[in-house]
Amino acid sequence: MKLVFVTENLGSGGAERQLTGLAALLAAKGHDCTVATWVDKNFYASFLAENNVRHIRLRPNGRFDRVKKLASLFRRERPDAVISFLPMANESAALASLLSPVKLIVSERSFTVNWGLRRRLTNLLYRRAAYVVANSENEARNIRRHCPRLAGRTIAIPNYVDIDRFKPVANKKWRPDGKVRFVGVGRVIPSKNLLNLVKALAVVKSRGIDFTVDWYGDTYDKDYLSQLEHLVGELQLADNFALRGECLSIEDAYRQADVMCMPSLLEGYPNVLVEAMASGLPVLASRVCEHPYIVEDGVNGYLFDPYDVDAIANAIIKAAELDASSAAAMSVANRHKVVENNSIESFCKKYMSII
Repeated sequence: MKLVFVTENLGSGGAERQLTGLAALLAAKGHDCTVATWVDKNFYASFLAENNVRHIRLRPNGRFDRVKKLASLFRRERPDAVISFLPMANESAALASLLSPVKLIVSERSFTVNWGLRRRLTNLLYRRAAYVVANSENEARNIRRHCPRLAGRTIAIPNYVDIDRFKPVANKKWRPDGKVRFVGVGRVIPSKNLLNLVKALAVVKSRGIDFTVDWYGDTYDKDYLSQLEHLVGELQLADNFALRGECLSIEDAYRQADVMCMPSLLEGYPNVLVEAMASGLPVLASRVCEHPYIVEDGVNGYLFDPYDVDAIANAIIKAAELDASSAAAMSVANRHKVVENNSIESFCKKYMSII
């Protein structure tokens, strides 16, 4: 089967990870897979090459030319299906399918809040799609409620996790040196809520708790990065909070950490949260979107109001004060949950059923 995957770029985000992972999985099963992008970000380019997935970078001169180039690609490749991820790619692929009809599967990777004119126009384009795939039950219900005409073709397929790559460290010690090591992963952008996280860390530090937070992710939003660095300096947290940039072997970061923290204001289905769970980490997460369906407060982690600095701080303190047996119980619960719900084979099977 010939398949074309479309997304804006091969940056280090979760959506790009899921798309390239799906392409690699299907290529390994003998399908002819091509990934098409147009923005010059190539974090996953070597991964695609290693997994025998062709990468085509379109070089359009503007939006209309992008649609024309995609349509030309569809005519040339004549794929059995086109799978697109993220809004701009979804809209571009839908427009291209008007010029060169294909079986189109569009994938929504976040929770939609604004159902204004732009989104209504997107919904019209989505009528070109055979399926609209949400990566969370929360977003699938959201789409069905706001877009009745898409309800019959909207399904949820939760993100996969490579449970062999992301797994607990054998005989790992809980807080071996007394210091709690937190890890966070995500682009350094406002929706990740890092300013409130840093303010909460100042509260935690004032309580005498010894901790570090290592945050991994792209820092391309320079204005937000500047605000964050200024706040870290102002609150004297340079020894506690560190931005580590992008990390290709993020599993190593999980292995070195005690707890995962995800304070986002908005998420779709958070890859990094379930990766950390598969790695056996207790998790802290904002009480938004899909998080309450993944994290059961007090069982496998703690939930908090992301707009309330004290609530974030209290969740961090609860995690820091866990004893070794309670932390181990959370570790086991998280690993079990991910193995049951997020296997690669289940993910691949669900996509193949609609392809």
